[in-house]
Amino acid sequence: MKSKNFLYIIVYLFFSSIGNAQISNYNHFPTLQPSHILDEKLTNISFAFSMRVLESDYNGPLVRLRRAIDNAERDFSWGDNDIVDVAAIDIWRNGSNVFIHTWYDQSGLGRDAVQNTNSQQPRFYPDATMPYFQGDGSNDHLTVDTPNGIQDVTNAGNEGTVLTIISATTKNQHTFGVLTYSDRWSTHLNWSNNGLYFDPGICCNNPRSFANSANANNWAHYTFIKTSTHAIARADGIEKFNGTHTTGRCTRTEDFAIGWATGDQPSNHATSKFNEMIMYKTDIAITEYQDIEENAMTFWGL
Repeated sequence: MKSKNFLYIIVYLFFSSIGNAQISNYNHFPTLQPSHILDEKLTNISFAFSMRVLESDYNGPLVRLRRAIDNAERDFSWGDNDIVDVAAIDIWRNGSNVFIHTWYDQSGLGRDAVQNTNSQQPRFYPDATMPYFQGDGSNDHLTVDTPNGIQDVTNAGNEGTVLTIISATTKNQHTFGVLTYSDRWSTHLNWSNNGLYFDPGICCNNPRSFANSANANNWAHYTFIKTSTHAIARADGIEKFNGTHTTGRCTRTEDFAIGWATGDQPSNHATSKFNEMIMYKTDIAITEYQDIEENAMTFWGL
């Protein structure tokens, strides 16, 4: 009887091993999410900047910093927590202020946001939980260099989606985009009345703003969407306005700026704090932008 039972065990193990070998190449956990939020969200992307890694195949640095004490520059990647390596930055800067030279694009398109002029580089703050950079409100900004400027990162100056984490400040300022008088694709975050304004085309279409005083000097996630017919703004996953846009597309060709809106108003630079910015050249699906919003707010504890 013992030998018979032993034979059954041998036969069971043999066929079990064959079965396991046959299914070993299949995904046993098909509902698992990607390792990083943009792993399956690169279609129609324009650029992807963050103080964390966003895409699993990206293996470059997150930022290039300049050390004020000697103007030395160095690239920095991320640590085990997926956030830019603040510990390494602190060792390197050794108490010196540091400024951001390059915010590296993780989209695979190589559209880095750059400032080569030292006096116009926003200051980088190596906060361990929320690293960010902030301009002085005078002339600090980064520029995304593309052949046709805003036309390349939107759908010919019309559709587009921006998902960003910003701490708004109260100032007559242009936070990102391009702007020459009424021809613009840009935001004010916040304007001097603490209103947030989004103008993805000829200004001034209504609706275009909402009261944002509660988020002044507080971190929040913002989503700005321009469809072929509507302008939409969201804050921390909540829709603030969604209305028909009838005044026409942006026809400018200047490069997209962060910390300013490239154009004819050089005095209106931002003092907003920047942590993350992702842009698509289309109005992406609601399921996609809600997924990115939720992931960002959870990751950064917003």
